[in-house]
Order: sequence, then structure tokens, then C-alpha cells
Amino acid sequence: MTTLYLHNLGCSKNQVDGEAFAGWAALQGIELIDAAEEAEIIVINTCAFIDAAKDEAIDAILAAGQLKETARCQRLYVCGCFPQRFKEELQAELPAVDGFYGVQEWSDLQNQLKPETTAAADPLLHRIIGTPGHYAYLRIADGCNRGCTYCVIPQIRGKYHSRPPENIIWEAQLLAANGVKELLPVAQELNSYGHDLNAGHKNKPLIDLLGRLGQIDGIEWIRPLYLHPPACDEELLIFWASQPKLCPYLDLPIEHASDRMLRAMGRGGSQKQLRQLLETARSLIPGVVIRTSMIVGFPGETDADFEELLSFVAAMEIARLGSFQYSPEDGTPAALLPDQIPDEVKAERQTRLMELQADISEERCLARVGQVAEVFVDFYEKETGYSIAHSRLELPDLDGEILIQGELQAGSKLKVRFTSATEYDLFAEIVDA
Repeated sequence: MTTLYLHNLGCSKNQVDGEAFAGWAALQGIELIDAAEEAEIIVINTCAFIDAAKDEAIDAILAAGQLKETARCQRLYVCGCFPQRFKEELQAELPAVDGFYGVQEWSDLQNQLKPETTAAADPLLHRIIGTPGHYAYLRIADGCNRGCTYCVIPQIRGKYHSRPPENIIWEAQLLAANGVKELLPVAQELNSYGHDLNAGHKNKPLIDLLGRLGQIDGIEWIRPLYLHPPACDEELLIFWASQPKLCPYLDLPIEHASDRMLRAMGRGGSQKQLRQLLETARSLIPGVVIRTSMIVGFPGETDADFEELLSFVAAMEIARLGSFQYSPEDGTPAALLPDQIPDEVKAERQTRLMELQADISEERCLARVGQVAEVFVDFYEKETGYSIAHSRLELPDLDGEILIQGELQAGSKLKVRFTSATEYDLFAEIVDA
């Protein structure tokens, strides 16, 4: 069997796992193809963070299972977070799957496919990126020690463990040599980077690493993702403002604004500290864009708690905001809390929050009409006739899009003027290539 289809689900950290496996497969002479119907081997890399992710994974597994009956598929394997949490249950319920492998068991799958294989010392150095070639995720650590009461990441990924800085720099140089212009350093949270390597305290190891990444020739933009808000200090923000390659973009998962909810979630900090952080960031980093996420319907969330969240969002006018309905996960302290919120209340609160955010986002988008910005073109949508791009203020594939009429070369860097806006997207015309 020499053809393989890889289906990545979940977050960017999960995608990096899949990319490392794809790199291994290519080195073994296994052909990676884009059509599941034509593949002899199908590998589904799953997420299991919340119920919606588990449902998505099950749908993908069932669809792939059908291809064993109707197409060329001879082997179906499921990897990642879902089997890490529920391997025994999945084995009983999904007999069409030939093997389940958790996040620490990719080498076992490799041995199943190629028994004589020796695992690479650092498989991330050989990965094949699944993003457009001009930007790529760069995982600097895995696992988490924070202990948020709703989160299963420590159970799935284990304790926080940093990659050696030399490996990270080497990988970044390889990416740059292969045409990557924008790096997106990722971890479950970045602020703890290097603490387990005795590389320093607070944010110094992260600052040192980002400074070295900024010196790599060919890299033009660096967009670090997933900063723990209580761990972000003025030293980090001052450094950020001093680095021309660091995008004025801070990804700060806040999760809630009620002090009572923050304590129950195990997030640390307070609303007062969050407000101060955002205000300090805006004063030190000109034009900075904040991205965050919020959880609605956490156990015990009262109407007053939720109204406090709405007031915070309205006052802070955060540019990018996503939301999740709380999902009780087995093995987490929050799943055992009293006063679980009914699903219909969660849904109603999420709707209200996102309606508020849509108004904030539309106002901010309209304020950019007439402005000029540099963008990278990500891909062309044949169905609409627009090329999709992003600037230093958008996270590609997640934030709103910049749409430019006509087919443009992916990876090209252009100067555009924004001509109109919707709630989340901007339309633009080329000023200079």
C-alpha cells in the first residue's frame, strides 16, 4: 500500500502532529494524496477538546469507514486526542478502524506501516506543512501545567515540555529556506516556554527565542499564538513593540470577565488585571489587535456573571473574539461542579455574545476602509472570483478575510487599499505589488 490520505482535525498544535507524520510518510516513499476515495490508507488525526470536536471526529471516521466498502481504502487508522482519551470505547464502537493511536503513539503507527522504521530524534524537522507555503506553524512546546478546571489538555498532552531552542531555530531556518515568510509559533501557552529547560524565569526564555527567530533571513512576519493573560507582563509587551517582525497581534484567551468565574475556571487574575493588560498593550504596541476566546455557560454562571462578561466585551472592544459553549469533560474538576447550565441557556448566551461581537467587529472593519496595508495572498476562490489574503492584523484561516477581485498568486505580497467591509471581512484593491 503506497497511497495515503491524511485528514487533520482540531487545532494548530494537532495539525503540526499530522504534518510531522506526513513528512515521515514521504520519506518512506508513501505517496500523500488529496482524495480520500483514491487512497489505500486513510489516517484521521482527531481532536477531543469539546463535544463538537468529538462529533466532528466521529463523522469523519464513519465517512472513512464507508470508503473501505466503496473505494480503495484497505486500512483506516485514527490518531490524536480522541483515541488518547477514549481508545477502549472507540475500539468497541468502531470496528472498521484498524488501529487507534494516541498523541504519544505516532511512532507505533509508523511501525505498523513500516516495521523497520527508526523514529527521528525530532520528527518536526522533517514535516510537510499543510498550510499555504508562505506561512507555517512552529510548535515550540507541548503539554500544559496550568490546570484550568474545564480543560483536558494536561490529560491528553501531559505536562508542559519545551523543545530545545536550537531545534526550533533549525526548523525555522528550514522553513524559511523553503519559502515560508510568516512564522506562527504555537504551544498550549507560550509564556511557560523554557521554564522546564532552566532557561530563565517569567517571559525571558520566550523573549530570547522570539528575538532569535526575528534574526532569521527570509522571515518577514512572526505571529506568536496562545499567550496566558496573567503571565503577560510589561517587559514582554515592551519587547514586542521593539521587534519589527512581530505582528502587532496578541492572542490572549481570556475565557471570562467575572472574577467569580475566573476563579472557578482556575484561570488566575481578575477583570481589573485583564483591563489593565489590554490598556497597557494598546499603549505600548501601536495599532495592536487583540484576539481572545470566551466560554459561556460554565457551571454556576449566573445572569449577573454573563452580563459582566458582556459589559467587559463592550467596553474593551476586542477586535477578534471567538466563543465556546462550556462542555463538561470527563476527568475535569468542572464536570463535577453543581449548577450545570442547561444547553438552551448556553446557546442563548453565546448568541447574545456573538451578536455584540459582530457589531464591534463591523465597526472596526468599517474604520479601516480607505486605509492601506501590506497583505500576503493565501489562495484563490474560483467559486467567488476573489483571492483571499491577510495582513499583519489577521490570523490566516481563522480571522476575517481580505478579499481582492481576481486570481492572484498565493504567497505574493501586495499593498492594498480597503474599499468596503462587512461584519468580519474586508474588500480591497491593489495599490502596489
